[in-house]
Amino acid sequence: MQGKKVLVVMAAATVLLGACKRETKDERFRRECEQYTQKDCPREMMEGIVLDSLSYDIGSRTRSEFYTLSGTLDNDSLLTDDVRNDLRESLLKDVKNSLQLKAYKDEGISMRYVYISQASGKVLIELTLKQEDYK
Repeated sequence: MQGKKVLVVMAAATVLLGACKRETKDERFRRECEQYTQKDCPREMMEGIVLDSLSYDIGSRTRSEFYTLSGTLDNDSLLTDDVRNDLRESLLKDVKNSLQLKAYKDEGISMRYVYISQASGKVLIELTLKQEDYK
């Protein structure tokens, strides 16, 4: 009789533990981006640049940062090809050197940066860095 109780308890524990779903890395990345956005956004990065939110898309495995540009930076005519290339190189250097992004880089996640005009609401710059860029 005692043996049957032990087997029943073990079976119940196995079912309960099996029902507990572990969070995948992609789910963790999405949760962390949502939590950061709720806790720390909007965040002024410097005058004229505000980080509005972070997001993570599981389907494309892309982490996105959304910024609003205002004041003198909110000027489409300033965003020449040279400025865009310089920004891309600066972001690439930051991603390569970032310890905070290590888990994302280890998983080959794409990093997307979107800069939006405060005045017009339109996307002024959108850059995506893929694993082959930052490895």
